Amino acid sequence: MASIAIERDTQIAAQRRLLHERSETLVNLPPGNRAHHRLAAECDAISDEIARLQHCLNIPRSVALTVPALIAVLLLALIS
Repeated sequence: MASIAIERDTQIAAQRRLLHERSETLVNLPPGNRAHHRLAAECDAISDEIARLQHCLNIPRSVALTVPALIAVLLLALIS
């Protein structure tokens, strides 16, 4: 479980660094030109990805593997 959360946190940190870099560049571009709009859209997409990662459920891998196995055992018990 911890490894999944660490991986997610690592991805969030990388996205935040990227957003910071892009935001610094965005500040130096004059508003209204094509490059400014493209970079602003990229910053929005990075922010959306950070939000998506933050809202991901931390389901332990063992639980994710155990639930289908339990369902399969229950189905076999019902069939027998």
